[in-house]
Amino acid sequence: MGFALNHFLHFLLLCLSLLLNHQSSSNSTATLGIEPSELRALMELKSSLDPEGRVLSSWAVGSDPCGFEGVTWNEHGKVANISLQGKGLIGTILPSVSGLRWLSGLYLHYNAFGGEVPRELASLTGLLDLYLNINNLSGTIPEEIGTMASLQVLQHCYNQLTWSIPEAYPPSWVC
Repeated sequence: MGFALNHFLHFLLLCLSLLLNHQSSSNSTATLGIEPSELRALMELKSSLDPEGRVLSSWAVGSDPCGFEGVTWNEHGKVANISLQGKGLIGTILPSVSGLRWLSGLYLHYNAFGGEVPRELASLTGLLDLYLNINNLSGTIPEEIGTMASLQVLQHCYNQLTWSIPEAYPPSWVC
């Protein structure tokens, strides 16, 4: 069986398991296998990225997190990727995103986010891909992000951002 198919089947089984647990018990996040801190981080992220509640209506407390638009989960029931590119979102990226400790991909490009890039992103030790390009972000990219050992892709072009690129940076970090 192919690698991608195997991961898809694991994900499908996880979602089915979460759904069955959800239907057979209360709405407690503990019974869903999702850490309350992750759900809290997602809800804070939702309120900051979509303050008008126009786009992320599937992100609702009490609803099945497997149905949260743009969120994918790993085989352990942890948030693995958030893909919200091109959704017309207008908010800011809050430091609470660092509560998603297993996050490997954050895809927020082609939106209209403002504010600064939170330095807390650097605490996401498994983050591989960070797409922030084509937004309205401003300020300085925190130095801590330049020292992230896991980060393979950093797309930050077409914002009002400044930073000193680290000496040993991957080519995928340059605009």
